[in-house]
Amino acid sequence: MLHCIKYELINLIRNKIVVFWLLGFPVILGTLFFVAFGSLADKENDYRQIPVAIIEKGEAPEGFDILINALSGDEEALFDIKTNSEDEAKALMEKGELDGIIYKDREISLEVPYGAGIKSGIVKSVLESFTSRYHIISSVAEKNPEKLPDLLKNLDEEESFVKSSSNDANNDPYVQYFYNLIAMAGLMGSMMGMYCAINHQANLSYLGERVEASPISKIKDILSSLAATLLLHNVFTDIGAVYLVFVLKINFGVPFWVIALVIFLSTLIGDCMGCFVGAVSTMKEGAKNGILLAASLGLCFLSGLMFGGMRLIIEENVPIINRINPAAVIVDCFYSLCVYGSYEKLWSNVLVLVVWCALLLTGSFAATRKRRYKSL
Repeated sequence: MLHCIKYELINLIRNKIVVFWLLGFPVILGTLFFVAFGSLADKENDYRQIPVAIIEKGEAPEGFDILINALSGDEEALFDIKTNSEDEAKALMEKGELDGIIYKDREISLEVPYGAGIKSGIVKSVLESFTSRYHIISSVAEKNPEKLPDLLKNLDEEESFVKSSSNDANNDPYVQYFYNLIAMAGLMGSMMGMYCAINHQANLSYLGERVEASPISKIKDILSSLAATLLLHNVFTDIGAVYLVFVLKINFGVPFWVIALVIFLSTLIGDCMGCFVGAVSTMKEGAKNGILLAASLGLCFLSGLMFGGMRLIIEENVPIINRINPAAVIVDCFYSLCVYGSYEKLWSNVLVLVVWCALLLTGSFAATRKRRYKSL
């Protein structure tokens, strides 16, 4: 069997298309993701110097000017006040250079740009917090002034009932595309797994005729071919992951052994999927390639590769798809540990992938064993 694996590896490595799809394509796409999302992530995650304008419409509540002065004025400040002119503020907002226009009056109001993001939300939260506290303090000072010292003390010593724990999570919203890239690299290898079945069936290829006529066990021969494909697929995808983590410095938010484990399962399920499609149908090779390509890209689309919010949309409307979609389960392996720090959820996802592999492999063997031919 080792002899068969050796020559299967040599055959695969000589195939330039195999090398490109298993190694070159994930590296190229990962680099493009890094170039496209890297600067955006850095920009969106820097919550200092949020550009705002402050327009005076009337007398602001007491303490508001003190708040604004405390939150602006230096490089580490939260706000960067660009202008006090309403016309200039409108022009800057149209250009996308402002995250909010604050109107000072008895009631503080805020105008945000179309498609406002996280920074506009931060400005809104600050103003809502100030307004809420101002109204509480004003009401107590007017109705029960003797309780004002206790209120101020309580506000100053607010207790949080939410405990935070650090698990080196990566909160970058764009990291999900790299999770999906790992899933795609695994599933796209299904086209290589397909040849494990085609090259061992006499009715599908000339090589299959020679294999069928040989004395070697068919199951043993298919397993050696699948093992060689899996080994090469896994090594190439690991190289791609090393490139992402250690060269591009992408923070997956999980230990590298978890990345390696998920890669092994994703390549295994991809190869098993290809072997299954290759074994159960007598369609031409081109048609099977088309089916596997469409299936791989379709599953990755549903998990968020092309549109980051797709996985959440499906979770809200048809959650069962995320439970059985291999690409979504692969992505969830990272999310469960990166965001929630839950090894229990990780292992449940691993179990789902193992079950998928077992079902596909069983179906492949059932479709090829004890097949008889009138002539070879």
